[in-house]
Amino acid sequence: MSDGVIIARVRAGDSGAFADLVRRHQDRVYGMALRATGKPEDAEDLAQEVFLSVFRGLAGFKGDAQFTTWLYRIAWNRCADWLRRNRKPGRRTVPLEEADDVADERADPATEAVGRDDHRRLRRAIDGLDERYRSVIEMAGVQGMSYAEVGAALGLPVKTVETRLYRARRQLRERLAGE
Repeated sequence: MSDGVIIARVRAGDSGAFADLVRRHQDRVYGMALRATGKPEDAEDLAQEVFLSVFRGLAGFKGDAQFTTWLYRIAWNRCADWLRRNRKPGRRTVPLEEADDVADERADPATEAVGRDDHRRLRRAIDGLDERYRSVIEMAGVQGMSYAEVGAALGLPVKTVETRLYRARRQLRERLAGE
């Protein structure tokens, strides 16, 4: 069942249909919130705030963009707001062991350790980026959104998304080379 069908059911008064939307998108929203907050309990609260905002705003969702684009824009804005309110200078915001649900099937412990170290270095470098670059890296690279979806979610033209991704990747290369 598509998001559009579920949204139509919610608008028609089917209270259980919204739970279907939440189940479908909760992992990505929670992951985004966890990367922002660094704490599972804060991420859960933030994800709930996102879905509450979505529920309240669903009547005004026109369908001009994909639902996921609209949802991730709300999620990203809530995460950015949370960071502005709660981020302390020098505080690391991402507990890597919890934020990334990547199944690791490597058998060699040495290879696994090197992979974990590289992943940690990359995550630290991403966390150190300016917000405008981190947002496009998170959405395009981590969430797998297209440039058009990232642009729609952040209210940016696709060319601006491409430029920011280029600059973000260049900064990441420089940071990683400098470590």
